[in-house]
Amino acid sequence: MKLAEWADLQDLYKQSRRRPNKLLFTWSAVRALWPMWAAAAATLPLVLFAALGMAYPVLIPFCYMLLLPWAMALYLTRMAALRTVYPAEFAEHAIDRQSALGKENILCYAFFLEAVRAAGYTAERLRGLSSYADLACKPARPGLAANLGFASMIGLIIALSAEAMKASALFALGKGWVVVMLAMAAGFLYWLILDGIHSIAYERAWIKRYLEMAACDLEAQGVNASWDASDAFAEPALLRG
Repeated sequence: MKLAEWADLQDLYKQSRRRPNKLLFTWSAVRALWPMWAAAAATLPLVLFAALGMAYPVLIPFCYMLLLPWAMALYLTRMAALRTVYPAEFAEHAIDRQSALGKENILCYAFFLEAVRAAGYTAERLRGLSSYADLACKPARPGLAANLGFASMIGLIIALSAEAMKASALFALGKGWVVVMLAMAAGFLYWLILDGIHSIAYERAWIKRYLEMAACDLEAQGVNASWDASDAFAEPALLRG
């Protein structure tokens, strides 16, 4: 049944999204991937330095100055670790030539392509499932944000919450900036490691894109295979005469 096949593809997609971290965060990989682990360990001193800024507000600007090199170190060492662990995927899909924010996504696609290829999917079958994707979910409902009354109520709640937080003791004497900085650091770590929170519609759109890309790659591999089979023993044109 199509629904069963779609559920299988969803599982393959989720596995491909989790796979980059599968070999990175293991004790056996610490020695080979020590720069990434060192950059991750640097998070703790940064948090302690930010906590010290709650007692000495003069340190807060220095905390913000350290955020950028810390974030860059996390990203660059993680990419280097992925390149070390998955060299074949990086070479096959030219991942180093992709945009900075698209490299890991292409790596996840490489795992997805490997999975559908091993499962015996064909390009035609993948395109059929991509067309079926919109039927496998419930129709979109109007967003509550379009309702003026609801949007006004949410805006009022946000404004009142912000004022209440600013009036609390936690945000007094510059401590609020430390909390904001820690929240930004936690958000960046969550995005970097867990790839954010994906809605069902967003996930379905990515699966459809993966399916179309995989169909194109499977077709290209079929063309290359047929070309190799027909031309491997062909007599060179200079000898046919």
